[in-house]
This record gives sequence, structure tokens and C-alpha cells, in this order.
Amino acid sequence: MEFGLIESADYGTDYGATFRAPFEDLWEGLAERARRQASAVPEDVELGFHLCYGDAGEKHFVEPKDTANLVRYANLLREVSPRPITWIHLPVPIERDDEAYFAPLAGLQTEPGTELYLGLVHREDGAEGAQRRAAAASAFVSDFGVGTECGIGRAPDGSVPGILETHRVAQEW
Repeated sequence: MEFGLIESADYGTDYGATFRAPFEDLWEGLAERARRQASAVPEDVELGFHLCYGDAGEKHFVEPKDTANLVRYANLLREVSPRPITWIHLPVPIERDDEAYFAPLAGLQTEPGTELYLGLVHREDGAEGAQRRAAAASAFVSDFGVGTECGIGRAPDGSVPGILETHRVAQEW
């Protein structure tokens, strides 16, 4: 929901909903909510954040124009988290293998020990597409893991083995 709010997404036509922030200052409200959520995770459990643009009908609420809002929110999470963040995951749309999308990653500030995962894997274009996106991202961030854009829980039946194989090959970029 955070990026629906940040991007002022409107799903009114297709899904009957418009995102409206329940707080006066959007970033301050998101920061407080994230701090509370992080505080609720037991100390012996890894704390990670999947930054998400939604998945309704295998489509985002709105496609990010670049990683600027993802970086801004990830940096905000770092500031407000009451404990270390183990990992952060950022989505990468399938068609984005250009420098303009990845350039804001240069401003990402993580603590030592925080792992960055980029959602480079898409079942539609496999390891070749993931490796192409990884090469573009590597101009702006040097240390990251490979993941799907938005998990595999909604993947079509029978596609999980191929997605896992794509992960294996793609991480060798």
C-alpha cells in the first residue's frame, strides 16, 4: 500500500479503489507505521522489507518511473527502524534495463550487514533478461542479490521450477 500512496495510485476503474493516505504528512505517517511494524518483529527473527508496487492481475498499481521513491523509502526505513534491517527487496519492472531507472540507487544508504535484493527475475524473459537488468543496475550499486520482482506465490501452475532455475542462472551474471 505504501507505494500506492506514494505514487497516488488510482485503481478506481479496474478494482474499485483509490489510495488515500490516512495521515496528513505522507512520509512522516509511513515512517511511523514502519517503525511500529519493525518494533513488532521479535529480536530473534530477521527484519526485512519487500518494497512493493502491488500485484493485481499481475500488474503494479502504477509502474515506477525509476528507483527514486524506492530509495527514498528504503533510506527512511533505515532511519526509523529500531533495529538492524537484514534485507531490503526492490522491484524491477521487466522492461527496465536502462540507466535512468537504476540511477537513483546510487543514493541508497544501507547499514553494514543489510542485504539488497533486486527483483530482476521475470518468468517471461528468464535468466537473459535478469542478467541484462543486473548489468544495468551494477553501474549504480555493486553488491546485490537476485530475486523475482514480486515473489512467486502468484506464479502460474507449473512455473516455479523454471523460476527457481532462472534464479540459479541469473545470480551468475
